[in-house]
Amino acid sequence: MEPLPEHRDRPHIRPFTPIGVQNAEKKVLVALRDPANLRGDGNSPVVPPEWLPLLSLLQGERSLDDLAEGTGAPKEFLVQLVSVLDEAGLLWGPNSERLEREAMARVAAANAFPLGASIAAGEDPVAAKAFIADLLAKADDPELEGELLGIVAPHLDYGRGGPTYAAAYKSFGTGAKVDRIVILGTNHFGSGDGVVMSRFGFQTPFGIFNADLAVVDALGALLGARLFKDEIDHLGEHSIQIQLPWIHEVFGNVPIVAALVPSPLVPMLADDGARVSYDEFVPALRAVLAEAPGRTLFVSSADLSHVGPQFGDETPIGSEIRKQVEAYDRSLLAVFLEGDEELFIKKLMNDQNHQRWCSVGNMTAAKIVTGGMPELLEYSQGPLESEAGANALVTSAALAFVRI
Repeated sequence: MEPLPEHRDRPHIRPFTPIGVQNAEKKVLVALRDPANLRGDGNSPVVPPEWLPLLSLLQGERSLDDLAEGTGAPKEFLVQLVSVLDEAGLLWGPNSERLEREAMARVAAANAFPLGASIAAGEDPVAAKAFIADLLAKADDPELEGELLGIVAPHLDYGRGGPTYAAAYKSFGTGAKVDRIVILGTNHFGSGDGVVMSRFGFQTPFGIFNADLAVVDALGALLGARLFKDEIDHLGEHSIQIQLPWIHEVFGNVPIVAALVPSPLVPMLADDGARVSYDEFVPALRAVLAEAPGRTLFVSSADLSHVGPQFGDETPIGSEIRKQVEAYDRSLLAVFLEGDEELFIKKLMNDQNHQRWCSVGNMTAAKIVTGGMPELLEYSQGPLESEAGANALVTSAALAFVRI
């Protein structure tokens, strides 16, 4: 057997999303979906579910010989497996780097990231508009007092989170005028551990939402090219794109400032200045927006707790677990609503973020930059059901940032 390239002999698997599928014989398999879809064809390797523990061992630390000895899997099988993963772009290495370059070249040619999570409203613009409008019509008017500066809305799928999105976006009313919307998202699958921005827009069923280049370039002037270092992370990230159909329904096609914001709870992998930290970004964004003409509104794209076996918990999700999750969520929200983001962050750190709030960074950044007081509009829980019951629970909330 010829010597393998280093990246295949010590394979390090890239992030993937496991999707349950069935073959022609009705056998349950798992498709390994690349969130970034680097190949651009939507095709995914398919494996038996019992292979997932083996895939979790591919962290670049063990050779195939070590893996064969430790797992009992034949080396010939492992060679074939990593070959398939590599060709799919699911291994870190030369092939995934080439696919990244090709993917970003397509983005540059279109001046926009391709159609992604915004398609959740519907690929046809008329149907997508009607879908969002119907949800908004069913939401109650929050009747806020004071100047609305922004909202917190879920980035959960519309099936579970639709009414909570509507509760948040209903705050804006109708006919409001805005010059730009800042969307702060969460980097779920990308490699960047700092703030990630891009000068490219986002394709949607309603056309391209372009970046407000005056604001983005002003931030780039302050923070440097490192602000755009990991912009490919936007390719597979849904937390920005999932908001665009709602923005289109309320405001039309307006310029946006999109940033993926890391959690202040998690230290950066290397404190070498190569990426923009949370602490650098927040005051820079506040300073740039203070000089930007016109009206700016914020959307913090945030989910709260992630609990259940799918996220590594042993206890199945039942009514008692859901009550405990809600009680803890509301205790954290109470601290956030008091307006003390430092105490909010400290509490999460002290509690080791045991319910996995995933958007602490963008929620607190929106609170600080807007200077508004948050008001809770709606709290919801979205269980993910299977034949065995709920094995995952994601919670979310609709909030408004208001200046009294």
